[in-house]
Amino acid sequence: MLLSDTINTIEQHARERTERARATFADFCKRHDLPQVASPPGPGSVTASWREIPAADEYEAVTEIARFHDIAVLAGGKERSGRLPAEYLGSIVISAGRPVVLAPEKARDGDIKRIAVAWKNTAEAARALTAAMPLLAQAHRVDVLSVSEGDSAIEQCLDCSDSVVRQLRWHGLNAQPHLIVPAGRTPPDAVLESAHGLGTDVLVMGAYGHSRLREFVFGGFTQRILKGADLPVFLFH
Repeated sequence: MLLSDTINTIEQHARERTERARATFADFCKRHDLPQVASPPGPGSVTASWREIPAADEYEAVTEIARFHDIAVLAGGKERSGRLPAEYLGSIVISAGRPVVLAPEKARDGDIKRIAVAWKNTAEAARALTAAMPLLAQAHRVDVLSVSEGDSAIEQCLDCSDSVVRQLRWHGLNAQPHLIVPAGRTPPDAVLESAHGLGTDVLVMGAYGHSRLREFVFGGFTQRILKGADLPVFLFH
């Protein structure tokens, strides 16, 4: 009887969360005048659709769904209701094979005009930059942020960021380099503070991590972002 009561309680909570999510979705569509459709409307149209997928494991379900979409948007920012644990968010980023945007709790109004790229000379950063190109192409300005991790690395850091900026300018983008000196801050905090100072709408970065015995081990920068950032972060592994 105790097990039966527990299962009934879990199912009731699941139904309540579903109804709240459905109401939020309907309100969003109404406020933004988004028609709800069940089939692709064709190019040039912005629409929305609601799907309910029963799943025993949220992580596995979201990872699977993400693989069949261009991008997945998940709750980022600080711990709150509806937000998956940081380790689950990181695992989805690593396993989905698609870009993931971690959205902060407070939504930003207006168009995406200014994008910052947290650049490091790694394959992950390069892949994230490629995946974000459709988004970068719509930006008014792209700021490339490179963190100097020591005096001996400053020249190399400058050369690397200049190379990225040069590539982006070949695409016709208004790209500008920025060398960031941590000055007592951690590199991720220095990048986040600089992004805010520049009025960044979205931060693009590579996600660093690997699997170890069915668990995922994440780099320091990725861990910091998974714990919470108060701006949208575009991640790709």
